[in-house]
Amino acid sequence: MPVTINGRRLGVQDNGHFTSANTDAIPGGRLWPEAALTWNAMRAAYIADGGNPTNFAPAGPNSSARTRAAQDWFWRNQPPPAARPYTSNHGWGIAVDVATRAAVNWMHKNAGRFGWSHDEGARVGEWWHWRYVGAPKAVLDRLKDPLSGYTDSEKRWIREYDKLFKAKQDLPRRRVLRNVMTEQRKRIWRAAQPKNKGGDGRGWQHGNRQARYRSLLARTK
Repeated sequence: MPVTINGRRLGVQDNGHFTSANTDAIPGGRLWPEAALTWNAMRAAYIADGGNPTNFAPAGPNSSARTRAAQDWFWRNQPPPAARPYTSNHGWGIAVDVATRAAVNWMHKNAGRFGWSHDEGARVGEWWHWRYVGAPKAVLDRLKDPLSGYTDSEKRWIREYDKLFKAKQDLPRRRVLRNVMTEQRKRIWRAAQPKNKGGDGRGWQHGNRQARYRSLLARTK
């Protein structure tokens, strides 16, 4: 039975038993799919902030999802301290022992928005131990669908444009799409302004405007 954290059941069904169906890959390991999704997004954000990709990884082959055999070994070979076998959050596929302090320093400032916490690691005095405690639904929706919260038209334009751009096809159609996306981002900009500047007063956070504007700008600037 998965572990309950913050009112949600998280992790694989049976502690320490992993398959390709109940875990997904992360660089250097595996995690329960939702934890893997957020870990990989967090790692991408770290790299985008200038971090070295090799720093953001599990410390070893048993430092993310941990099998029953590995849990037994760690229990028999203490110290360092280990969780009682088949109770570890590594066994649920929701914990990572991080390889470097460089990554951990960044995580202290940023991991919370991806649903990762050092609470358990702090309790046991392990700077490297982090666990997934559940990301907000809006974050998960956005990670599962990067265009979540966009209008149907915006999704259609972006997907068509990206497909043509990747294939280096149909330059005239790409120009048309760039024009309509340019007009749309200008409408978003105007709406996001204060009322005294012609906007609706609801700002950039309303209707996912900031993300939509940046996405359209990236394709039209």
